[in-house]
Amino acid sequence: MKKTARAVVAGIALMFAASLLPAGAADAPALTVVKRGAMSQTPVDWAYFVGEAEGFYAREGLDVQQTLVDPPTTVTALIGGSLDVVSIDSTGFVLGVDKGANIVAVGPVADRNPYNLMAAPGIKSIAQLKGKRIGAASPIEIYTTVLKNILKKAGLDPEKDVVWVYGGGQSQRLAAMLGGAIDAGLFSSPADEKLRARGMTSLAFTPDVVPSLALSLIAVRRDWAQQHPDAIRKYLKVQAESLAWLNNPANKAKAIDILASATNSSQEESEAAYDYWVQKHVLTDKCAVSARLDTLVSILQQQNRLTTLKPGDSAKLVDTEWCAK
Repeated sequence: MKKTARAVVAGIALMFAASLLPAGAADAPALTVVKRGAMSQTPVDWAYFVGEAEGFYAREGLDVQQTLVDPPTTVTALIGGSLDVVSIDSTGFVLGVDKGANIVAVGPVADRNPYNLMAAPGIKSIAQLKGKRIGAASPIEIYTTVLKNILKKAGLDPEKDVVWVYGGGQSQRLAAMLGGAIDAGLFSSPADEKLRARGMTSLAFTPDVVPSLALSLIAVRRDWAQQHPDAIRKYLKVQAESLAWLNNPANKAKAIDILASATNSSQEESEAAYDYWVQKHVLTDKCAVSARLDTLVSILQQQNRLTTLKPGDSAKLVDTEWCAK
């Protein structure tokens, strides 16, 4: 009897609580799921971290579910439908379009990545990398080409004098570096600060080698965007709002906390990343900018890696229909 009485009382309490909810709250529409792919957790995707932490996506009715993917598989996952929106390396994107993939750039991520070529303790020059293991995202990623050019300028044959260890993004390289599986690799802040704190050395800085080179962008399948115009518009609206929020100096302390949490970095490392990235490498554009891809397309064309694309083919690469106005 006592259990029955308690159940009745509990039921009445729940009904009373429900009556206090705002009108329509009980049947609020479900959030629209957007499956997002990213290569790693780095400041490159700081705007995404802000959108999640500040509730901007939820406010727009989006449930953005992120999956970390290996860079070479990103285009395949996007085409296959296991991902809807990707933060993709520009090289993989351009090569995918060149091969006929029905994908298009719709928003910015990073114009260039301020990578440091970090080396294990005891390696003080690029020449000392001979015979060492170097980590990189993939053989086709454009910054692998940049890295090979750095080795060539130092007198090394990148195809014979070093051992390449391919796979994963910066998060995976950092784990490999800390675990001794590789001896060198490209790292941006805050990972490079983490490595310096452990006695590792920077041998080169990529912006000194290539001042402007499109690194990554937001891409979708054209047919998915056409079928889900509201979702992609809201997603890009949040991207633009998050970038503006991040570039506002009043949000510095909170932005540092957000990055520290997202990348498992210390406050000191995240503050150094803020000072290096924000208002310098964090873009403010609301749409993908086709001109930023021209340098990349030119390099790939010179390397005979393209069959159809050429500089200026912006209509094949970029669509501004859905970006925030």
